[in-house]
Amino acid sequence: MIPHGCTLVLAEFFLPMVGGSINWLINSYSRYPKDTAVLIAPRCDDPGSIDGELSFQVTRLPGPMPSWDPVVPSSWPEYWSALRHVMMVCDQHGVEQIHCAKVLPEGLLAMALRLRRSIPYVIYAHGEEIQICQTSRMLKWLLPKVYNGAAAIIANSTNTKNILESVGVVPRKIHIIHPGVNAKEFTDQDFLGDEIRKRHKLVGPVLLTVGRLQRRKGQDMVIKVLPEVKKIIPSINYLVVGSGDEAAYLQNLAYECGVADCVVFAGKVSDDELPAYFSACDVFVMPNRQIGEDIEGFGMVYLEAGAAGKPVIGGTSGGTGDAIMDGVTGLRVDGDNLEALRHAILTILHDPAKANRMGEEGRRRVMNEFSWDQVTLKTRSLLAFL
Repeated sequence: MIPHGCTLVLAEFFLPMVGGSINWLINSYSRYPKDTAVLIAPRCDDPGSIDGELSFQVTRLPGPMPSWDPVVPSSWPEYWSALRHVMMVCDQHGVEQIHCAKVLPEGLLAMALRLRRSIPYVIYAHGEEIQICQTSRMLKWLLPKVYNGAAAIIANSTNTKNILESVGVVPRKIHIIHPGVNAKEFTDQDFLGDEIRKRHKLVGPVLLTVGRLQRRKGQDMVIKVLPEVKKIIPSINYLVVGSGDEAAYLQNLAYECGVADCVVFAGKVSDDELPAYFSACDVFVMPNRQIGEDIEGFGMVYLEAGAAGKPVIGGTSGGTGDAIMDGVTGLRVDGDNLEALRHAILTILHDPAKANRMGEEGRRRVMNEFSWDQVTLKTRSLLAFL
């Protein structure tokens, strides 16, 4: 039996910001029955025009979400102010459970509320936030307490589940629920893909990366390997979608490597146009690797590429093993190994039949296993079994 009481969602990161975790919240809670989900997010400019488009109610805090680090005394008044607002919303809506977009600050607020009101809470775990908190002695001590105080924890991958267990989280509380994909949005986009190729003057095979321009994603490794790939496939192109701190470095790197003529930086692309970019490529490649404590928790873009029928290449670190079936929907390589990356790219591009099989397997898997309806059903069912 699925609970029908109101679910309160706490999210430090929400619209007008963009990102995979935000899409996850929107796609999940928009599928809840009417008036059974309400979300609390930090204040923003003109929230009415943003929140009014959603099928669930959003209420904004009078100020920012508390600083995620409760060890800093200056964050304590912010936590108290946010807690009072959360309690008010709970009273208004008869909240029966709280879902936290991540462990801090959302999970800490929910734990405090459970102590005051006995309302159970669920925490989403993505992986990288757990690793980062291990660098602080205080947070390393606090995290397991917040997680273990939850009724359930949603881990986005097997790797994240393993990380949770390694920091002392009770295994029975952890439930693996992968993010979903609106698969239909990524199919039958061939005509629009051709338009993208024309727009960016792409003639020949196209490699594509979609993601923030940051070292963890591995765009630099693709650029570094391009000179060797270009010797064998002179018409190769590399299309880079996204923005971030590494933009200038990557552009300079393309010139230094002598491949600026075949690397296109498309910048930030709207969600509506993104499926056409996937359709424009021959291989999706994002050779992620771990940088310090920063990891790829899952990699929803690999599923989006699969939904578009494209073979994928990803790194072996983090949670990509749940997103990529190695040798079936794509290939996983050491994201720090240029030779392994070169071999993977050429293996797929030199075997069109294999590339087609991987793309079709990726599409079939996404259609059968990663619908948002399935994700929402699993999420709504959690407390019924605890």
